[in-house]
Amino acid sequence: MTPAARRHLCVLLPSPVAHPVEKLRRQWDPVMAARAPAHVTVTYPEETGDDELLLSRAEDVCADMTCFRLRLTGVFSEDGGRGGVFLSVEDVDGGWARLRRHLLAPPFRPVDFPPHVTVAHPRTAPDGPACRAALTGRRLDRDPGESGFDVAELCHTETTTASFTVLRRFPLGGAPQRRA
Repeated sequence: MTPAARRHLCVLLPSPVAHPVEKLRRQWDPVMAARAPAHVTVTYPEETGDDELLLSRAEDVCADMTCFRLRLTGVFSEDGGRGGVFLSVEDVDGGWARLRRHLLAPPFRPVDFPPHVTVAHPRTAPDGPACRAALTGRRLDRDPGESGFDVAELCHTETTTASFTVLRRFPLGGAPQRRA
């Protein structure tokens, strides 16, 4: 792994949900939009220090876990948009939280940041405050069919300044959960 590489475990947004999100990302943060696709991070490099242990845990938990549902909802930001602009992600079935509990058990140290999709990244967006102002109050969950999606796999990815690579896919072992 090169020094500039960042490895995550994440959920990639499926095409119908990703399309409007990618449009926003290209508008507000073309550098990051070109570098990596829209995704929901499950583990950050700063939380882990042992890839072998993390990937072993991912293999175990994903084999025993059923598919779960996430839904994009509203917009939030950090530091008036200077710290980033994000789409909130509702953890409908608790699957994201369950993954994090299992994957980030000690000796790992979880950070406290909600599930999200980044629209304007603080390192690469040219104008986070303008993005925040333009998107404040916007909701993506008016039609849950358009903003919600089933998660069937976890991806181990590596992002550099020049590339985004899926290193490994971890399919979830069960069938999608169905709600009445």
